Amino acid sequence: MEQFTEVPGDRAVSVLAYSAAAVGVAGVLTLGAMYAVEVPRGGPFVFGAINDATGAVFNVLVIPVIMQVHKRLPKAPWTEPLKWVTVAACAAGATSSALLVLKVLDFEPSTAVSVAAIVIQGVWFLMANNKLLHVEDYPKVLAKLGRFIGGALLIGLPVAGLGFLLPGPEWLRYTVMGVGFIAGASSWAAWPYWYFKAGRFLGHKRAAEAPRGASPEPA
Repeated sequence: MEQFTEVPGDRAVSVLAYSAAAVGVAGVLTLGAMYAVEVPRGGPFVFGAINDATGAVFNVLVIPVIMQVHKRLPKAPWTEPLKWVTVAACAAGATSSALLVLKVLDFEPSTAVSVAAIVIQGVWFLMANNKLLHVEDYPKVLAKLGRFIGGALLIGLPVAGLGFLLPGPEWLRYTVMGVGFIAGASSWAAWPYWYFKAGRFLGHKRAAEAPRGASPEPA
């Protein structure tokens, strides 16, 4: 049974990680419902509005989780700048989504900020978890999942964009776009699961559980 060193704040942040996972699942489901139901009809975008609201809440919840996990990174010249850029991106994404829900900000600029925030978080997932993969006191499965999320996103978005801009037959464009979409969508769908796993890790569930059948030691 793996046991990891507890860092101050782990258990409190674990609750936020679980909350982020739940909100993230709601975000994935409402985004899928929006494209499946509302986009073909041209609205009204009820699922879209819910998705924007969940996006704002999600970006707020993940900030302390990212900062807590980041404490376990070995120090390097890029680790602190990456942390603060990612935190700033999350805050910007939360603000833009909230302003969109409140109809203070238009869809286009809000979407641009949200996409930039997602990309920066993808960079954090890839770089931080790739580094954490070599840290003994961090779950390998969590690091590999985080690295996959970041890598799939950072590959999927440019490939989808390339397919959109690619000259030539439509079948080629749609094929390239489809490959990019599948990579990006798989990353997006796995995003909440990473936070669920992070919640378990930060809550030190495995370390706290006694083996089945274990009997107390005699006094």
